[in-house]
Amino acid sequence: MGGVAEACVFLGAVLAYLWFLVIPLPWTGVVLLAAVVFSWRRRALGVAALGLGWNELVVSLRAWRALWIVCTLLFLSLGYRFVFRWSALEHGLVYLAWSAAQQVVYQSMTYMPLRQQLRKAVLAAGLAGLAFALVHAPNPVLLPATLVWGIVSSLLFERCRSVWGLALMQMMLSSMLTWVTPPELHQDFRIGPYYYEGSAATFAPPIEAPRPGR
Repeated sequence: MGGVAEACVFLGAVLAYLWFLVIPLPWTGVVLLAAVVFSWRRRALGVAALGLGWNELVVSLRAWRALWIVCTLLFLSLGYRFVFRWSALEHGLVYLAWSAAQQVVYQSMTYMPLRQQLRKAVLAAGLAGLAFALVHAPNPVLLPATLVWGIVSSLLFERCRSVWGLALMQMMLSSMLTWVTPPELHQDFRIGPYYYEGSAATFAPPIEAPRPGR
């Protein structure tokens, strides 16, 4: 299967799961996970190829240093009142793990197949970012944010293949997005049918600022 076709089929499967299966049949997500593992084995993707190596994380600190500096300064400036609390640290670590899982699937199942078939990294990143945004519909905050981050993260991955670096950066960016947008607009990062139901969030915000009475 060509890279573009594989990325499109996977996107369709994810959207079908989020919109039609996740509420009545959540266990069907195992099929998606099995498809991801099968694709990794078929393409012989190891730890390094998937971007899960620790050495690459160290390299990313140098390769993306300008972005690291800006993100870290903004993160600490906006969240200095609560990011050092134990509850915030615990929640941040959980979201970091989720971000790593999200990024390894996104990069390996969307950007990498597109990049393999398309000559230009910018084109592959743009299409991958669009797919990333569609998965986060209809949230009005996440749609534009994930479009931009999907493109940027793919281009960063092109330069240095570090999922852990992307996950850490995503955790900081997501936290800041939660802090600067109204709760009634971001809806605790709910997506798909969850956005309309107002029930359990599919994507819980990483480090949530304390609200009055909490």
